[in-house]
Amino acid sequence: LFNSVPKYVASRGRPDLSWAGSTQLGPDLAGAVREIRDRHEHVKVVGSLNLVQTLLREKLFDRLDLWVHPIVLGVGKKVFDAGAVPTNLTLLAPPVAGPTGTVYLRYARAQGIPGTGDMSAPDRGAGRDG
Repeated sequence: LFNSVPKYVASRGRPDLSWAGSTQLGPDLAGAVREIRDRHEHVKVVGSLNLVQTLLREKLFDRLDLWVHPIVLGVGKKVFDAGAVPTNLTLLAPPVAGPTGTVYLRYARAQGIPGTGDMSAPDRGAGRDG
C-alpha cells in the first residue's frame, strides 16, 4: 500500500527519491502543503521537528497527535518554539496511557481566540467546591 501512495519530501538538501511516488517539495513549503491538501483528502505527516513547526506556524494541520514520554532529557529542541502561533485545540478522545506512563493525546484545531482554561468539570460553576 505504501508503495502505491504519493510521498512528498520536504528537504533543503538532495534526498534520495528512489522510493515509488516520491517528489521533493520546492522552497515554498507552506504553498506546497496547501496544494497537497487541496489535491488529497487525507494527508499524513511524518517528519522532522522543523517540518512540524512550519505546519503549526502556518496552521496547516487539522489534527495534532502528541506522545508524551515520562523522561526528562534536559535541553533539546522545542515542539512549540518561539515562532509558534497561538491556536486553540480541542481534545478528540480521552488520553490513552501505556503501561510505562507514555500518554497519547489527539487534538484537533479549534476556532476562537486562544486562551487558557482551568481544570474544573464542565458542569461546575466557577468558585464552587467539589
